[in-house]
Order: sequence, then structure tokens, then C-alpha cells
Amino acid sequence: MTAEENVSRMLGDHRRAIRGMACSLLIALVVAEANTFVDRAWCSGLGYDALAAIAVVAPVFMVITSLGNGLGVGVASTIAWNLGSGDVGMSNRAARQALLFAIVFGAILSPILVLTADWIITTISTDDISDLAVTYYLPYAVCAWLLIINGTLSGMMRGEGAVRVNTTILCIMAVSNMILDPVFIYVLDLGLTGASIATMVSCGVSVSLGLWYFLSGNSYLRLTSARGLMDTRALKPVLHVGVPQMTEYAIMYAMNVVLNHFVLVCGGAVGLTVYSVPNTIMSLVVIPAMAIGSALVSVASSAYGQGDMERMHSAFQYSVRLAVGVVTVLTVVVFLVPEPLLSLFTYSGDTVGLRDQMEVALRIYCLYIPFFALIPVGSSMLQSLGMPNKSVVQAIVRNILLIALYAIASTHSLEAIFWAVVIGEVIGGIMMHIVARRSFMKVVGNVPVGV
Repeated sequence: MTAEENVSRMLGDHRRAIRGMACSLLIALVVAEANTFVDRAWCSGLGYDALAAIAVVAPVFMVITSLGNGLGVGVASTIAWNLGSGDVGMSNRAARQALLFAIVFGAILSPILVLTADWIITTISTDDISDLAVTYYLPYAVCAWLLIINGTLSGMMRGEGAVRVNTTILCIMAVSNMILDPVFIYVLDLGLTGASIATMVSCGVSVSLGLWYFLSGNSYLRLTSARGLMDTRALKPVLHVGVPQMTEYAIMYAMNVVLNHFVLVCGGAVGLTVYSVPNTIMSLVVIPAMAIGSALVSVASSAYGQGDMERMHSAFQYSVRLAVGVVTVLTVVVFLVPEPLLSLFTYSGDTVGLRDQMEVALRIYCLYIPFFALIPVGSSMLQSLGMPNKSVVQAIVRNILLIALYAIASTHSLEAIFWAVVIGEVIGGIMMHIVARRSFMKVVGNVPVGV
């Protein structure tokens, strides 16, 4: 599909556009999440302390990644809106400014993360696994700039509708990581450090391919600017959506550090392993909702740029039905047959005994997944409406609720924490959907909302 055909599809029938873009994104996200699966599966051979160390670092890694992804949402929304309104020149300038901002931001962030590495890990970890966690975290801190640029380039591709290109690049990144993991972990005997090094080498491959796509002339966008190096007019709408989205993602994942603390207090390193492994499986189940939400940003933003609010509203309705339906089917499968998935993480001597507890947690988690699907779709609608701050507020409220529930549950048992997850995410999903619906109704009061 040519670059022009990508844009035409994004601006055409919303159902076809969402399905097509979501399918491509789904492949990329599944492969990327399978990559995390493989990371943990390989590292489970190092013992439950290694899995606990990964669980400690994972929220920090996701905060770093989310900064790039948030900026990517901002540039995707801006590019799609401008393409919908017919202003290709502003789309080009927005893309260029977003990339320059990512480079500068990443260059500042990486040294800060390296210098504060020991403090960050000792603050969020326990003494028995803090050394392991630091060795796993450092490569991510050193190469944080790659994660920022990678997320931005992905957003630029989504903004012009080049989802298949983005999917191919992300798949190459994930497969590279899967191949390099055992080499760095076991062949080179680098242990947990090898796992994170493999991830960052693969991210470097992804960034190189993304830059090649935009600089080779194959893209619809052209990274040009008539206003010199700094173009505040083009950058402002990117940051208007991107900064709140970065903030929302960062809050969401940073709060996981606090939640992990309650789990550690309640169940120690073993408890954190039992809690986090089923969460990894659930993150695979919700991928379709994440893919559909990402597709909605581009489609709904382009409809908003065209002034076609009925198409925007229909796209939102369709995305809600599709996301909830798909993840519900997947959840039923996981609930009925959890053993094959859990066996990937419980094959070594000191993890086999944890399988029964993990199965209990996994089945309890299944109860919130259909409601969680409302969160990425609702958040994407708010981004498309130019109301990212509302999404941030929802993330803060949802996570404050989760912290309160975890604090109470941690005084009882680990299983009580599993139920706290369900209660918090169900309420959070319903709240996000209501806010997204009402926000749209305020923008266009005469369009009936049927969801």
C-alpha cells in the first residue's frame, strides 16, 4: 500500500479504517508483548528473585517508554487532524518538530536516569533484590533516549496512516529481542543485564528503520520546515495532546511502583512474582483494546479535522463494541485454560510451586478485563477531542482509588489484593467511558449518543 493509499484509508470509511489499522497495530503489539513474555520466560530460569526484580523495574521501564508513546500520541493526533483538514504542510512541520523535541528530551533524560539509578531502585525495591534490579535497570536508563525517539517515530507513522510499516518495524524489533535474549542472558552469561541490553539493541534497530523510512522519501510526510530549526506553532498542538498523554501514562505506570510496594509488604518477593506473572498474561489479553484505541486516535482526529462529527461519533461507538467484544472472548479462553500460559513462567525448581497461586490470581483478574477495555478507547476519544487533561484526571483518580484499595487489601492477604485490582479497574473503566461520552456530547450536543 502506498503512502497516499494509507492516508486515503484513514480518511475513508471509519469501520474499515479502524479494523485495518487496529489489525496491523494488533500484530505489532502482540509481538512486542510476546517479547516481554519471552524476556520473563527466559529469566524465570534464573529463579523467582530474577522475576521479582523484573517486576520491580517494569513500571519504571514503562514510565520511560510511555514518555515516548505519549509524545507519539500527540504527533499522531496532530498529523491526522491536519491531514483531515487538508494542511499537509503543517503535518510535515509537526512531524519534524516532534522528532527534534524527542531527541533533545531524550538526551536530557538519559543522564538523569543514570545518575539517580541507585536511589530509584533502592526506593522502590527491597534489600534482597535491589542489586539484581539495578543491574537490570541500568541499560534502560542509559538508552532511554532510544525509547523516546522510538515512540515518537511510531506516532508519526500512525498519524499518516502507515500502520503496516510501523507494524513491520515493531515486529523486527521484537523478533530481534527474542533472538538476542538467550544469547545475552546465557551464552554471554550476563544474566538480567543481558535481557535489558538485548531489548535496547533491538530498540536501536527499530529507531534506525523508522528514521530510514522518513528520510528515504518513502513516507507521505516530509520532514521539512519553512521556519527554521524551532517552529513553536507546529510544536504547540503536538505538546498540547502529547504532554498530557505522557503525564497520564507516566502516572499510570509510576503508580504501579506504589502498588508493588503494597504487594511486597504483604507477600515479599514470592508474592510479587505470584502477583506480576498473571498481570503479564493479562497485558496480552488487553492488547486488542489498546490497538483499537490507537487506531481510533488517527481516525477520530482526522474526522474532527474534516468537521465530520457524526463520523467521529460512529467511530467511537464502533471502537467500544469491537474492543469489549474481542477482549471478552479472549478472557473466557484464558479463564478456562490458564495452565499452558502459566507453565511458561513456572518451569524452574523454585517457581513450579507457585503455579496454583498464579492460577487463582489469573482467574480473578479475568473479571475486570472487559471493563478495562473501555479505558484505552475512552482515553483515545478524549485525545481526539483535544481534551487530554480529562484523561489525565481520570488516570489520577483511578490510581488513587487503586492505592487505597491495595492499602486496605495488603493488611489482609495476597488474594485480597487480587480482588482490589478487579474493583479498581472495573470502576476506572466505567468512569472513563462516561467521561468520554459526556465530553463528546458537550462538543456536539445534537449528535445522539447510543453507546
